[in-house]
Amino acid sequence: GAIFTNDYTDIQIAQFEAGAGGASSKIVNAGAGTYEGFELEIVAAPIDGLTIEASYGYLDAQYDEFVARNPGTNQLEDISGITTVSQAPKNSANAGVQYDFAPLEIGQLSARVDVAYKDSFVFHPFNNQFDSTDDRTLVNARLSLNNIAVGDGELRVSLWGKNITDEEYRNWGIDFGSLGFAGDVYGEPRTYGIDLSYQFQ
Repeated sequence: GAIFTNDYTDIQIAQFEAGAGGASSKIVNAGAGTYEGFELEIVAAPIDGLTIEASYGYLDAQYDEFVARNPGTNQLEDISGITTVSQAPKNSANAGVQYDFAPLEIGQLSARVDVAYKDSFVFHPFNNQFDSTDDRTLVNARLSLNNIAVGDGELRVSLWGKNITDEEYRNWGIDFGSLGFAGDVYGEPRTYGIDLSYQFQ
């Protein structure tokens, strides 16, 4: 486990600006900020072949001072009360379970499931409608047959699935407010496939 507190002065931030002449980004100093939180992590092997991993993180990040132009009034003022630290979800958690079966004549079978949760967060300091994403829970799974003797090396065959619940979420977004549209990049939908990996001796 870990507990942390970070006190920042003159935080450098890439501030996005949209205007009739196009979009631009400039580096500004947010003045001051405080990031506090804690992290917990545990790994357990309760029985032979079974591994359980879990982690949790809590983050309270905020600007204490942010002198810039208020996008609503276009006046230079302390806007720390109407901004949000970007890419800073308050809660995040991960869990993974893996079971390695007893070796077979052909190889060793293993199965793994991972779950990752992340709270909602914003992409830019100014919290516009399309500058944020909702909380998400992603589930991935993998079934592998390892250590298959082929020639002088070993072959691994894996069947995998990512985002198997088909969660829809934004990875990134920019709200071109004054231009009347927004651009968003979404995470990959449910994907699956087979990997073949050969290791030479």
